[in-house]
Amino acid sequence: MIKDTGRCFACGKDNPRGLQLDVRKGPDGVEFDYVPETYLEGWNDVVHGGIVATLLDELMGWACSARGIPAVTAELNVRFRKPLRPGKLVHGFGRVLSERSRLVCVESRLTDQSGAVVAEASGKMIKV
Repeated sequence: MIKDTGRCFACGKDNPRGLQLDVRKGPDGVEFDYVPETYLEGWNDVVHGGIVATLLDELMGWACSARGIPAVTAELNVRFRKPLRPGKLVHGFGRVLSERSRLVCVESRLTDQSGAVVAEASGKMIKV
């Protein structure tokens, strides 16, 4: 069984080095608004791709959790559309697409303030 310790790198409120995302349930899935800091850069003025993937993965995990499905990531496919800039607001959205047996298909996306897609992901979660 999965146990929340509050130390999750992405959402844990007890992790001072984490992102401390505030994910909330929406009408069609889960979402957050987040402003990445400069210490998350890879190249100058570009948030590291691993952090972008983490944001997308977190949305997919929370989408399962919001539906009462304890699950972990089995597959994550990321499409980077444009750079995510530190200091700029990004909106995240994730949702469950389908569920069968132990497999849950999910998707997530990040959009900038203009509504343009920064990155999107599809994935498969395994129920635990």
